Amino acid sequence: MSSPSNIESSRTARSLAAALVSDPFYRTVTVACGGDEAARLAMLEAYFALALAEGWQAGRVDLADDAGHGAAIWTTDTPAALRQAAYAQRETALRALLGELGFAHFTAIVANMEHALAPHGLQDAWYLSIAGIAPTAQGQGLGASVLAPGLAAVDAARAACFLETYNERSLPFYARLGFVAAGRYAEAVTGCDYWLMVRAPRAA
Repeated sequence: MSSPSNIESSRTARSLAAALVSDPFYRTVTVACGGDEAARLAMLEAYFALALAEGWQAGRVDLADDAGHGAAIWTTDTPAALRQAAYAQRETALRALLGELGFAHFTAIVANMEHALAPHGLQDAWYLSIAGIAPTAQGQGLGASVLAPGLAAVDAARAACFLETYNERSLPFYARLGFVAAGRYAEAVTGCDYWLMVRAPRAA
C-alpha cells in the first residue's frame, strides 16, 4: 500500500490515540499531560503520526479502512540500517514531544521489554508494534481485517511474529489469529503486567 495522504494519516493517528489512550504504556509516556485528557489525546495523536511515518519509511502499515478508523504498524525484515535510521529520527521527535520525564519513561519501558524479550530468540521475527481501531468503529471486524494483510506477509516470508499487550482481554482475539502467550511480565515503570504473544512461522 502506498503512503497515505496527510489527511488520512491524521485521521488514523487520531483513531489510534482514541483506541489506546487508556493503555498503561501510553498513559505513562504522556505523564506531562497530568489529568488533562484532551492534551493527552493530542499528544498521542502526534505520537502515532510519528509511528505511522516510521512504519511507512522502514516497516509496514496497514490501514483499517479509507476513513482512517485505525491501523496496524509492523517492524518487518527491512534492512537493519534503514530501521535504525528511521527509529533514530522518530526518537529525536519523541524527546521533544513527550518532555523529559515522558521520554525517560519511554526509554525505560522499551529497555525493560527488550530485556524480557531477549531470551525468546525473536531477533528475526516481525513485530506488531501498534494496532488499534477507533472505539466508534469497533465490533465491525476491522481488528481482524487490519491484521490480515500483515499476517499474510509474515506467512509469505516464513517468519515468526510477536506482539506485547497490556490488555488481558485482547488475548483471546490474538489467540484466534495464531498467537500464543509466551510470557507474562511485570513492568516496573508502568506498574502493570503485560503479555508477550508469539506466532510461529507457517506456510503461506
